[in-house]
Amino acid sequence: MAILKKLTDYSFILETHTGEQLGIIVDYSSGTSDRTGIELFNQDGSFPFNSLSELEEVIGDTFEIQEKSVTDQTVSSKEIEGYPVNDTDLIIGISSDPISGYPTFRKSTRSKKEFIPGWWVVQTGAGGYLARLTLSVDIYNERKDTGEIFGPFKTYMEANYQLKSL
Repeated sequence: MAILKKLTDYSFILETHTGEQLGIIVDYSSGTSDRTGIELFNQDGSFPFNSLSELEEVIGDTFEIQEKSVTDQTVSSKEIEGYPVNDTDLIIGISSDPISGYPTFRKSTRSKKEFIPGWWVVQTGAGGYLARLTLSVDIYNERKDTGEIFGPFKTYMEANYQLKSL
């Protein structure tokens, strides 16, 4: 069974059941265009069809439509001592940094690089500030007394409040 992963109300990524991407489908009848039908875009070009059923016949497979799951990137389900960690990060070797006293973790069993959990406000190379989740101990030690980092914060709202005050 081929899978249509919904991108917008009128576009999809077409994949095989094994996850191989076959192209992007635009359904013009669902969009704001005067055009009708659908169009498949892939590395070989663009191919118009009258309907999804016609494309199913050409491919020889039926489609399963998967809705896009929307997640709030400012909320994490993982945490260390109340400080959030990216949901995609592995948490390995939790310890405490002897200098800062903050909890630290590694993202891989083979990595020696340690990270401090929580939301951080970090100055960019251009001079602005950005909120980011987790910070490497190296960056913390390099910038801790420079006014280029603030944190850790337990919520995105706290980090954003700090960001707005800069």
